[in-house]
Amino acid sequence: MRNGWGNRRFSILSKLIVTFLIVISPMYVVGTRINDWGSTLVRQEIFKSLQFQLLFYRTSLENEVDRLLRLQREYVNDEDLESLSITSESLTDYQKLTAIKRFQARLNMMKQSSLYVARASAYIPPIGRTISTDELSGNLLADKLSQLKKDAAAPHRGLFYHEGEKVLLREYYPTTQVAEGRDPMFVLELELSIPKIKQYLSQMSDSKLGGAAVIHPDWAIVSTSNEEAYASISSPLREQALQLEKAGTTDAPAEMRTVSIEKQRFLTVSAYSPALGVTLLAFVPENAVMGALDRYRLYMWLITLVGIVVVVLFSLYMYRLIHRPLQKLIRAFRKVESGDLQVALAYKSSDEFHDLYEQFNYMVTHLNKLVFEVYEQKIRVQQSELKQLQSQINPHFLYNSFYLLYRMTKAHDFDNSTRFSKYLGDYFQYVTRNGVEEVPLELELQHVRALCEIQTIRFSGHITFSIDQVEEAFKTFMVPRLILQPIVENAYQHGFEFEHENRHVKIRFTTVTHDSGSVLLFVSVEDNGKGMTADELEHWQGWLNGKDQPTEITGVLNVHRRLRLKYGDLAGVRIASRPSGGLSVSIVLPLPASTQEEREGGLTND
Repeated sequence: MRNGWGNRRFSILSKLIVTFLIVISPMYVVGTRINDWGSTLVRQEIFKSLQFQLLFYRTSLENEVDRLLRLQREYVNDEDLESLSITSESLTDYQKLTAIKRFQARLNMMKQSSLYVARASAYIPPIGRTISTDELSGNLLADKLSQLKKDAAAPHRGLFYHEGEKVLLREYYPTTQVAEGRDPMFVLELELSIPKIKQYLSQMSDSKLGGAAVIHPDWAIVSTSNEEAYASISSPLREQALQLEKAGTTDAPAEMRTVSIEKQRFLTVSAYSPALGVTLLAFVPENAVMGALDRYRLYMWLITLVGIVVVVLFSLYMYRLIHRPLQKLIRAFRKVESGDLQVALAYKSSDEFHDLYEQFNYMVTHLNKLVFEVYEQKIRVQQSELKQLQSQINPHFLYNSFYLLYRMTKAHDFDNSTRFSKYLGDYFQYVTRNGVEEVPLELELQHVRALCEIQTIRFSGHITFSIDQVEEAFKTFMVPRLILQPIVENAYQHGFEFEHENRHVKIRFTTVTHDSGSVLLFVSVEDNGKGMTADELEHWQGWLNGKDQPTEITGVLNVHRRLRLKYGDLAGVRIASRPSGGLSVSIVLPLPASTQEEREGGLTND
């Protein structure tokens, strides 16, 4: 392979560098001019101003609410309130009226002490009365008392209670009675002035399309005419407030963002108050505060137009330069992945793709060579194992068969000798056939039946056999030749002892669905003979699983390896002891999809 660096006049790296310089240079020059005009500085100053106002208002609101809560707790010890709620039965009507008036005066003082208080009230269940700054005394309705108890028992976020359009601060006394479901002695309540809070919020945003808000996860106080912008901006803030509340945040700095809503940008500042459980928000349209820079917007549009044109041209150029050769290489890899190893790529240019294509061609050539070597090696292994299996014909079986034929002929037992000669001829014709590697399962079973008939005649009927009926779909299933013969021969040669009676060999067929979804056909050769000891069975399991290496490759192990080589790890030979005595040796064959479909179709038709 030639060295690409020596012959390359203009590499992809150089092309990319020059192209990026051409794209960036005009944008960089114009962008520098715009930065000099101070747009970024103006935006930052606006953010800082909003942030300062928001943090100042958050601190003021926290301090005011804290002062009101402390004032409520001081009123808990008010003598008139205690006498009305605790010792009301010992008071005369005149004393009650006097105490109510004095306490109403104190409630008015609490209301007048803060611009944020619209109404101050006290609910006293023992006397069934409500004292407020609006009226001297009113009846405490049962529904109202039930609502107060329900609000106290239900979990709520932050310090505030929300009732319709009202935002309230409450102090229950004593809290233990409310927790136990009993009536409290009294409840102090402060209703915040929504108009006053909105009036203060309106001072934070002078723009008509801007606004400010106090946002609680369950309610909000909003001062804006741009409800659509507020809805889009406030939605993520509610989720953020819930997360901060769950995390137990004690300090939350102000956050500044630029939000785009229907082609309009807003500068937003938000600050979460852990003490109150609310988020303060202020937002203004960017064009309202950046009006002095509108005359430069034309330059920005020109930059955008130039940028789009440059990006399109650059994209087309990059497509021709990199994308097309890369797609060609990807398509070539997909062909290799599908098994086509006759792919060759040509590239006229002398950049890095030339080297990459040459390496790809070299890789495909090398893969071809490796695949051919591995495939040829597997074929040779299969052929050698089949030859080995064919060469393992027991000479004693051959001698005994001919000697038995001689004895039957001499005894003029022409019927049995004729049958025996027929079975023996079929047996050796099938065994010595070299031109076929795979046969239908039906032919393999015919060969095994001929072997069993020979053994039945040899042992004078002392060993019987039976072969179950095989399904029609399995008869044409192609299997490696001579996989059942070694299993059946082992059953006859090693499965029985002389003292066994009613000796029988049975071949049956079962199907099992594996966890992977594959359907496995079990061809089992079973005998009722002596079986195996636990140690012998353990040795065989080790040999079949590949954990141990046998000193000699037997016919059974030969079949096991051939099946694993052809069908994978799901196939092979399985050996197990039968509960009633004897041994079961199974050949496991994964069924192809076509055989499964044919079988299912046959079952459906039946």
